Amino acid sequence: MAQEVIALTCRTCGSLSEPVKMESEFFDIVGFENDVMEWSDFENEVPPLDAPHWVRSDRPPVQGQVRTVKVYHPFHMQAGEPFWMLYTPLSSSLNGWDSHPEEIAQSAFVQCSIECVIARNECQAWLQVKVLEVRMIHDFDRYFPARNGNDGYLDDFRMFRNPSICHYRNWLFISAGAEGDLGVWGLVKQIHSRYHMLAFGDWGFHKNTVFGGNILLPTQSMEELIAQALQNHAYEQAE
Repeated sequence: MAQEVIALTCRTCGSLSEPVKMESEFFDIVGFENDVMEWSDFENEVPPLDAPHWVRSDRPPVQGQVRTVKVYHPFHMQAGEPFWMLYTPLSSSLNGWDSHPEEIAQSAFVQCSIECVIARNECQAWLQVKVLEVRMIHDFDRYFPARNGNDGYLDDFRMFRNPSICHYRNWLFISAGAEGDLGVWGLVKQIHSRYHMLAFGDWGFHKNTVFGGNILLPTQSMEELIAQALQNHAYEQAE
């Protein structure tokens, strides 16, 4: 018997979410960004789908757990099929790593599969998912062999111009976009004066995709990007 497919509708234009290609020749992991799926501490009883306020969980996912989550467009997945999600703790999931860079250390890529659908409508759904694997982002430079970052990994940041950078300890969070309609971000870890991009996000009206890996970026290109942000007063040194 065919497994149920969870495909959700865009509230703005009414289009249905489409399958996301969960593989990439440029990265090791592909998944959904954290605002596509929110974590709760509910079990079988959940708030109404259109309830505007409910308590998000501050409990990180653990391998083997079954958790209740709420998903939104552009989520598209078949029940039982593994998929990856970006998990960030509660404060940074609401306000971003640039507001809470201290939560980068607790952020992870989480592989899940849909166990059952608790409730759904056209635009959103409550699901129970099983946590299959948790990979902490700060370890990606040890998980994955370094890839050559000379192959255009920074081109999107140059295309949007005026990228902003938040520098926290040995992390650089880079973001760039076009008036809130589409954009990209990258999470870069400095290791012995080298720049390793461990996560990359690409978002727009009908996509919210995140990529994980270990991309060794060219030092000169990164230093030019940093100099540009400094010149444009778009460089923040977080404490």
